[in-house]
Amino acid sequence: MLRQLWRLCNPVGVGDMLAPAVYAERAGREWRPRQAAERGYEGVACVDDAARLAVLLLRGYERHGHGWCLRWAERVMRFVTYMQRSDGSFANFVLSWDGEPNLEGPTSRPGGLAWLARAMRALAVSARVTGDADHLRRYELAAEALPEDTQFTDVLALAALSGLELSPEPNNQPRERIELWCERVARVQRDGLLLNAPGQVEPHLWGFIQPGVLALAARELGRPEWLELAERSTRDYLLPIVESRFDRPTTLPYEVSSVVFDLDCLHLVTEDPVYSRAARDARDWFHGRNTASLPVYDRERGMVFDGVDDGVVSANSGAESNVEAGLALFDELPWGEYDFPC
Repeated sequence: MLRQLWRLCNPVGVGDMLAPAVYAERAGREWRPRQAAERGYEGVACVDDAARLAVLLLRGYERHGHGWCLRWAERVMRFVTYMQRSDGSFANFVLSWDGEPNLEGPTSRPGGLAWLARAMRALAVSARVTGDADHLRRYELAAEALPEDTQFTDVLALAALSGLELSPEPNNQPRERIELWCERVARVQRDGLLLNAPGQVEPHLWGFIQPGVLALAARELGRPEWLELAERSTRDYLLPIVESRFDRPTTLPYEVSSVVFDLDCLHLVTEDPVYSRAARDARDWFHGRNTASLPVYDRERGMVFDGVDDGVVSANSGAESNVEAGLALFDELPWGEYDFPC
């Protein structure tokens, strides 16, 4: 999947920036980037995907020390910071590879919460791994731009995760801000099931990292009631989905990676083998433990397809699918075999 992400990456404007194309479609033996146009014309690349790619590469550098990981991450982070506005918010898409930001589209205009939170996580990980003071400054500016009345708990969970990832020591950062975000996450529930927004019957799986984040925060901040809530949502909601092989009309790599994140965090905090076994089974979705009974991860070509629809594996392979699979299968990737010319 790192190979596919490298194939998808293109220079943006000037200033040595890189960003992955949002979508890719097969054309014979080649893969061609496709512009995003789900809600009108959006653009060719976005902060949503670039920020997640930067996190993956920075984690690779932190774990394995490969210089190409850092060089690639730095070029992607230049794109992320380029898209930040003076008030701390972010535009999401660039309209073309010339680098003009899309400042008007509903999935791109500054003030959007999803790309703000993902950028916050990338800035936090970069500040921790590289010690970049400018990225820390930009992180603080972005955190101030997150509205106090935010209702979407997947966004709040990402913000809280960014704070936890900024430093492993809660006393070295604004503990009160992380605690406030987590309190809001914990309040939005139905009979103990965490939700992504008030009024939902059940959460959507993509980006559903609230159980994992609350588990981590419970350990770091001494809030056992958050861990209880995280375990209930995981056992009652997520474990049956994993057991069913994600038997749903459509399953995306992003959904599976979110579940893997939750299960890994629950196992890290509780050491309960139930969670480690379930995390293994969830990862196996990429290897054929799915309703298509076929791999979604093509090891030979180094790429992940865009999901399973009605028992059929997608023929396309875009940025989100590959970067989310990379995060889920991080320890399986042959990091030592790569040396990308970054």
